[in-house]
Amino acid sequence: MIRWKIAVFEFKRFLKWKQELASIAVMLVIFMGMSAWPQIKGWIDKDYRVAVVGEALPSIAGYQFTRVPADTAQQVTQALGKDWDLLLMTHEGKLELVGEKSTSWLEKLTPQLQRWHQQQLIAALPLSAEQQQIIDTLPEVAISFTRESAEEEQARKLKRIVGMVFLGVLMTGFFASFGLMFTAITGEKQQRVTEQLLTLVSPREWIDGKIIGVSLFSLKTIVTYGVIAFLVIQGVSIIAGKASLSIPLGIGDILCMLGFLIMGVLLLNTFLAGFTATIDDPNHSGRTVVMLLPSLLIGSVFVVMDNAEGQAMQILSWLPLTSFGAMPLRVMSSDVPWWEWLGSLVLLTAFVVWMSRASARVFELGIRMYGKEPRWGDIVAAVFNRRR
Repeated sequence: MIRWKIAVFEFKRFLKWKQELASIAVMLVIFMGMSAWPQIKGWIDKDYRVAVVGEALPSIAGYQFTRVPADTAQQVTQALGKDWDLLLMTHEGKLELVGEKSTSWLEKLTPQLQRWHQQQLIAALPLSAEQQQIIDTLPEVAISFTRESAEEEQARKLKRIVGMVFLGVLMTGFFASFGLMFTAITGEKQQRVTEQLLTLVSPREWIDGKIIGVSLFSLKTIVTYGVIAFLVIQGVSIIAGKASLSIPLGIGDILCMLGFLIMGVLLLNTFLAGFTATIDDPNHSGRTVVMLLPSLLIGSVFVVMDNAEGQAMQILSWLPLTSFGAMPLRVMSSDVPWWEWLGSLVLLTAFVVWMSRASARVFELGIRMYGKEPRWGDIVAAVFNRRR
């Protein structure tokens, strides 16, 4: 009961609805600005003026091509940067571009002109209409699978996107907890508040309440940004003229993701809670960097996620330190038996229980040290419950 009172207090302490709504509003404004930027850029940018010495004129959006006589090429060159932006001269199998200086728009234009000139050369060849169509048309590719249909393969791609979004919001939840743990534990330690409260509750109850409260806030953050990501994906799909995406998640997929999400957040916050108690001053302690280790564990899943059925991903999906990120991605990307992800979840749960006890011992060791930090040997001894 005491744990939940502390957890509710911590959750309400960090939950500020006005700031949450303001952050969401700013995020939506930024997203709408990024979505509208191509149109805004198109209105602002002027068409680049290109003088062409040749028979044919390209047709490329954002550029104004004008044919000029060959004997005026020297005059156009002298007027570059004033009346003209570029001089294009076509020869047999060759393009010659003359500009005032190197620019980013010229680098983008060059491959487009190459493709245009290639089409001009192909069109000039004595080819029949059928031969011309063969050159212009890519061959059709028929892909079939022995274990799944094309619809199932498309559903697998959508589920893989869900797995990648899962990793992204999991990382977001970790960094949301990162700063809060310093406030909830290290800040109170510096003010010597915890020493007085530990006369009323046990260290285990106090740190468990902290972990649960901050974890609830992290889950709230994950759900918020997850919903926003889903709405953004749906909005982009509708704007592109496509139907709204229907993500084919079954009950097992949802239970798997929820289970690993909750236990993963608890594991991350359990580690952060115990270690922040050993830090005396976050601004000057070199141990702060150690708290970023969980982000490296999540990053290791990003590294191998291209091969979800590979040996490395299978190992990571069973290790408790990485399974909370690796196993859901495997489930979304390939066929994983229910007993496999359930066994990994049970193993992760057992590890979280052990970690919570170890974290409580480290917390009790470091929280009463004011003005100094426990030695690494003392921390290791507390983790494994050894006396020194």
